[in-house]
Amino acid sequence: MTRTRENLLILTLTLVSFVLGTTEYVIVGVLKEIESYMKVSLAAAGALVSGFAIAYAVGTPFAVASLAKISRRSSILIGFAIVLVLNVLTVFSTTFPSLMAIRIVSAVACGLTISLSISIASDAVHRERRGEAIAWILGGFSIANVLGVPLGTFIGQHLNWSMTFVVTACIGVVPFVFMFRILPRRTTTVTGSFGDQMALFMKPRILLACLIPVLGNSCIFVTFTYITPLLSESMGVPVRWISAILLIYGACSILSNWIGAKIAKGDFLPKLKWLFVIQAVIFLGLSIAVSNLWLGLTFLLLIGCLSSSMSAASQLYLFDVSGSIAPESKAFASTLLPVAANVGIALGSGVGGLAVNLGGVAWVPPVAVVLALLAFAITRICQRTIQLNADEATTSNAA
Repeated sequence: MTRTRENLLILTLTLVSFVLGTTEYVIVGVLKEIESYMKVSLAAAGALVSGFAIAYAVGTPFAVASLAKISRRSSILIGFAIVLVLNVLTVFSTTFPSLMAIRIVSAVACGLTISLSISIASDAVHRERRGEAIAWILGGFSIANVLGVPLGTFIGQHLNWSMTFVVTACIGVVPFVFMFRILPRRTTTVTGSFGDQMALFMKPRILLACLIPVLGNSCIFVTFTYITPLLSESMGVPVRWISAILLIYGACSILSNWIGAKIAKGDFLPKLKWLFVIQAVIFLGLSIAVSNLWLGLTFLLLIGCLSSSMSAASQLYLFDVSGSIAPESKAFASTLLPVAANVGIALGSGVGGLAVNLGGVAWVPPVAVVLALLAFAITRICQRTIQLNADEATTSNAA
C-alpha cells in the first residue's frame, strides 16, 4: 500500500471513529430532551449511558469472535452499516425500552467496528506507522467530544433529540463510502475457534498487559468524572466559564493523541512507563494547587494533554503479546483495548466516587496519583518480565 493510500485509509477510519464516538457520547447532551419525551426520570435516562458502556465492553469480544470466519473487510462494513441504520431508527423509538435496545445493539456494533478498524490499519500500514495510525483512529473519539457532542446537542435542543442521531448517520455515509473503496480487498479471517479466542482473556500475560490501559484510563477518569465539581467547588471557577474550559480540555485531549503517536514509535514500553510517572507528578501538582484557580487550571489542562497518550502504545503492546501467544487471534486482540479502557473508566469513576464520599472532591487528585503510580509499576513489571524477545515480536508482526 502506497503512503498516499495509507493516509487515505487512516483518514477514513478516523472519520469512522468520529461517527462512532459521536454516537456513543452525544446522548449526554440530549438526556433532558429524552427525559421529557419518554416521561422517565433523569436517572433512568442516564442508564442509556451506562447501558451503552456495559454492552460495549461485554459484547464487543463476542461480536468479533463470532464473525471471525468472515473477512474483516466484510465484518467492519456490516458493523458500521448497523450503527448507521440504528441511528436512523431512533426516530421510531417511542418507548424507553425500544431506545435502550437500540443503544445496546449500537454499542456492540460500535465496538466491533472500532476494533476491526484498529486491526485492519495495524496490518495495512507500514510497521513504523502502526502507532501513528492507531493514535489517529482513537483520536476520532476525542474529536467527537470536541465537535460532535456540541453539534449534536445543538441539533437535539433546537430540532428534536432523535434528529441528532439521524444527522450523525448522514455524516457517517461519507466514511462508509470511502471504506468501501479504500479498505483492502483481502483481509484475513481468524483460523482459531471461538473458544480459542475467548481463552485469550484467561492468559496471565494478557491479563497483566490489560492492566496497563485499565489503570492508565482509571487515573484519568477518576479526575475527569469529577472535573465540574473540581472546577466549581475547589478552584472557584464561575459557572459561566465551565463550558469553555471543558471545550479547551477537549482540544487538549486531541493533542494527547498526537503525543500518543510519538510514544508508540520504536521501543514504546520505556516511554509508556515514564509517561505514567509524569502523569503522577501532574496529579500531585493538582492535589497541591487544587484551591488555586490558575495553577489548578494549568495542571488540569496538562492532564488533558496526556489523557489519551497511552492508548496507541497500549494497543500495540496488546497486539504483540497476544500475537506471540496466539497469532491466529490477532483480530480478536484488537478488542482488548476497548474492553480494558471501559473497565478503567468504570474503575476510575467508582474509586473517585468513593473518594468524594469519604473526603470530598479534593481527595480525587491524590487518588489519581496512586492509580498513575500503579500503572507505572505494572508497565515496569511488563517491561522486565514479559517483554517480547525478537523471535516473538517477529512472529506477532507476521500474524
